[in-house]
Formats: sequence, structure tokens, C-alpha cells
Amino acid sequence: MNVMTAARDLNQRAAKESWHHFCDPTLAFKDPFYNNLLEPWRTKLGDRRMPTRTEISPRDIAKVLRNIVVLERVAKNPSSYIFRLIGTSLTDVAGHVTGKTFAETLPPNMLDRWLQCGDLVLDGGQPLRFLGRVHLQGREYLDAEHLYVPLANDNNEPTFIMGLCRYTPRQSESEEIWENELASLPQGLL
Repeated sequence: MNVMTAARDLNQRAAKESWHHFCDPTLAFKDPFYNNLLEPWRTKLGDRRMPTRTEISPRDIAKVLRNIVVLERVAKNPSSYIFRLIGTSLTDVAGHVTGKTFAETLPPNMLDRWLQCGDLVLDGGQPLRFLGRVHLQGREYLDAEHLYVPLANDNNEPTFIMGLCRYTPRQSESEEIWENELASLPQGLL
């Protein structure tokens, strides 16, 4: 899979469907906060495509545990995901969804978006940055910036996704501001 092409295709669909969301495989984070997950993931990687879920311990990511989510793909073609863990700072936004599937917790109009993002992380086999506006009831005033890393199960199959998620109050509802965000995407991602 060419991750840049897949990300561009996802971004084009997101723009067409007004998802207010985009994927950045270049990991152009401005805040070093995301290194708290990215560095342990890279350290555990070795010469493999991705580390296993059990190799990243809570101690490795202790500074950011409150902002961690763990997802598991439990079916493929079509994909289905379950929330295995959600950090305490994330429950304020998403609720207590541990043990629930995407289909049980997400608005129906957002389900396909989340499934495609999860599949891109696992099938692409590399960390990805996602930026967007929150579309959950009562939380629409938030913007999101997330880092998702793929993790294998004990059979080295890409099955788990660990995310480091941050939410900030939206500065403006203006479409112009969103258009400026899109314009700042690295070349070729839209």
C-alpha cells in the first residue's frame, strides 16, 4: 500500500464530504507531546513493520496514559473495531466506551470515516497524524490532533492501534480557517 496515495484519497473524500478531517503521514506535529508515544513505538520497532501491543507497556507511556486510546480490529472485510482502552482525559469527550464497537458508539454518518482511518493505520503499517473537528454530540466546539500507531497481535498480525489524542477548543467556526488548515497540508496530500 502506498500510504501517501491512500492518505491523499482519504483527504479528498473528507473534503468532498465535509468531514473537516485530514490525515498527515508526514507527522508534521508542532508539539513535542506526541514524541511520548512515537519514540517508544520506534524504539520497540526494531527491524519489523510494527511492534506488538504487549511490547509497549504503561511505563513506556506513563506521561500520556490519560490521553491514550487502544483500538482492536476484530473483523476484516468489512472491518469492525472495538475500543479496548480509553484514557481518563478522553472519556470527557468520547464517554466510557471501553469494550464497545465503533458501530455502538459513533454517529452513523461518521462510522465509515473511522473505519477507513483505522484500516489506513493498520494496512499502511506506519504512524499517522490526524487533524479534525470533533463531531460528537455536545463536543462540536473541539478540534482534535491525534497520533495513531499500528501494533501487531502476538502472531505479528496488524490488529491494534494505539492513539495519543488531544483536544483543544476551536478558535473559530469559520470555513476560511478550515481552508487555511487544508492549505497548510504538506504537498500532495489533498
